[in-house]
Amino acid sequence: MQKKDGKILIVLAIIVLLILIGLGAAYIYIKSKLNLINYKELDMSDLGIEVDTSTIPQVNFENITKFVIFGSDSRDVNNSYAGRSDTIIIVVVNNIDKSINLISIPRDTYVDVPGYGMTKINHAYAYGQEQLSIKTINSNFGLDLTQYATIDFSGLIESIDLVGGVEITLDQDEVNYINQGLGADEKIAGPGKVTLNGKQALIHSRNRTIGNDFTRAYRQRQVLISLLNKLSEKSVTEILDLSDKLLVNITTNMDIKMYKDMFKKLAQYRKDYLNNISSVQIPSTEYGYDQMIDGIYYFGYDMDRAKQDFRKYYFGINE
Repeated sequence: MQKKDGKILIVLAIIVLLILIGLGAAYIYIKSKLNLINYKELDMSDLGIEVDTSTIPQVNFENITKFVIFGSDSRDVNNSYAGRSDTIIIVVVNNIDKSINLISIPRDTYVDVPGYGMTKINHAYAYGQEQLSIKTINSNFGLDLTQYATIDFSGLIESIDLVGGVEITLDQDEVNYINQGLGADEKIAGPGKVTLNGKQALIHSRNRTIGNDFTRAYRQRQVLISLLNKLSEKSVTEILDLSDKLLVNITTNMDIKMYKDMFKKLAQYRKDYLNNISSVQIPSTEYGYDQMIDGIYYFGYDMDRAKQDFRKYYFGINE
């Protein structure tokens, strides 16, 4: 099965949903939209949550919403064959400082997958889908994730085209890479700040040739941020039209109706949120290292520093 890389559409779909509800459209109409989503519950008692709450202010629990985004190899989000989650992004919506943090975890991160031992973090999805993936993230990094959304990126091209493309700054090598997969009338003229259509953005997001997986993850986040900014400029009608094409591809356990207050704040200050997006990778390459075990590549790292980064970007604690 061909792997699906760069599933940045996942985050877009959820943010679309938040903006959609927050804009105050009629409840009955919104309810019909929510019915497009596939819901799948988790065993909440088996998520590996072991957080020392005494070290985290209560206000941070009350005002910060967190969920994890998975992009699986499977084209069908309801398929029993899960594939591996090549993209793992934790979204943190902080209503204290009106910010959104996008935390990506490298797929080759060396972790202890409960019941399977030390291996790559993306293997957890193949072994036990969202349930085991979230348990793995929580138990290794001391987090309290309970919510998720999973989607494939088959609608990425159409979605980007619908918002009029995404503005990205490219160097000449990146331009050359994208142009290799395009016809003569589709090629990009040159480097600098350019507007990519869906097909071009998809090729750019999947680029592993220039740089490495960390560079690729950075490209994905940049496309995402540009896409969110373009989305914020759209009218309610345009957002609703776009949501029809996105929501049918989502599987989640999130009860969206529980977040009415957050939706209102997102709607009221949505420019502030979208202008205050941080994009980070944890574990970082600053304290990470390449390692080979039995001929297989893994991304090793300093666990204490990774947990310290999660306290900052996940729990909102600046120490």
